[in-house]
Amino acid sequence: MTHPSGFSCFARLSLCLSLPALAVGLTLLPAEAEASRVVYINTEPVTVVTGSNDPAMNAINVNGYTETDFDGWAGATPEQVQEMFHLLRDVSVEFDIVFTLERPASGEYDMIVYGSADDHAASFGGTCSVQRGLSDCADGGGVSIGFMYWGCLGAADQFDPARVAFHTLGSLGYGWGLENISGVGQIMASWSATALKWGDACANLSGNAGCTHDGCAGGQQNSTADLLASVGARVDDGPPVLTVVSPQPGDDVTAPFDVVVEIDDAFGGLVGSLELVELGVDPIVDDSWPYGWAGLNVGAGPLTLRVSATDADGNVVSTDVPVCVGGGCPDTGDTTGDTTGDTGDTTDGTTTDGGDEVFGDDLGAGDDEGGCSCASEPGSGGAAGTLGLLGLLGLGLGLGLRRRRR
Repeated sequence: MTHPSGFSCFARLSLCLSLPALAVGLTLLPAEAEASRVVYINTEPVTVVTGSNDPAMNAINVNGYTETDFDGWAGATPEQVQEMFHLLRDVSVEFDIVFTLERPASGEYDMIVYGSADDHAASFGGTCSVQRGLSDCADGGGVSIGFMYWGCLGAADQFDPARVAFHTLGSLGYGWGLENISGVGQIMASWSATALKWGDACANLSGNAGCTHDGCAGGQQNSTADLLASVGARVDDGPPVLTVVSPQPGDDVTAPFDVVVEIDDAFGGLVGSLELVELGVDPIVDDSWPYGWAGLNVGAGPLTLRVSATDADGNVVSTDVPVCVGGGCPDTGDTTGDTTGDTGDTTDGTTTDGGDEVFGDDLGAGDDEGGCSCASEPGSGGAAGTLGLLGLLGLGLGLGLRRRRR
């Protein structure tokens, strides 16, 4: 509908704002990454003031906003924050977007802040919308702050990393030129069990279109095509960093034992694999954070753990970790492990071993969460594989494996 002051808002939302005239864990340092878009995922308490649109100054320029002290994602565990963070990277791996849990020291970046229902009432008021962000057709206005109000979710969903990641990306989508989509099953639409992905076909918008979306008929949007045009495709940043946390080379281990690794890269889409060299079985793949393999139950004796990491561009790094299962192994004199790398061509590398201005309405039928975009002045996981026992019986060994708990 059209507001008396001359701006538009979606019909089902009860609030319209007048417009101006016109990680315990792995952390990336985006100041070192040459990305078209850097996003600071600020789950900590923060005060967002009024002023120019400047995430570095915790400032936003939109009528109707009131300076608010945000709680952050209060109550979330470090593990929930990390899982949400890795989901953001994996879902957006096709694009030149670097996410970080630390505020960049320099350069421009978008920022997402997190708030309770009380924070929503203080900052915008009205109907509690889970995601809000500055509407910016074709991403013409640059970086901005988006808001994810976890307190507007039902109690059972407030600390669900997938649900929070879904609405985090929805908030960012407004600032990158996207609009709400009808139905379910993709970001910018309503939540469903398979919705944590960017749509890659033209889909009908929810309400009147505020932007033009290339390649689609009026009133439609292809989110992936729009993001490739505005943000760009991922650029290979080189091989991932692989760290074996445990065991260490030369360790005596007692079966069953766990293998824990960390794999880092500027982008998502990372895959780890574990090969038990002496047993001659296929590598066991783990394609979601946290990376590792639990409950390895093998017979006594020397064993080489060959751990590999592959990034979204096919770059591979690998390291061998010799261990002794059950003790009493001969001293081979090699306790350092061997590391190799493959960037996907003829070049080898090495790695160190060790370890929401238009305010929108609800996001669709059957979804009780609202999603809103706001305009400002221009210019301002995979399960671990199983190991067959048939090939091991001749060796007199039994091998058990279970997926490491998340």
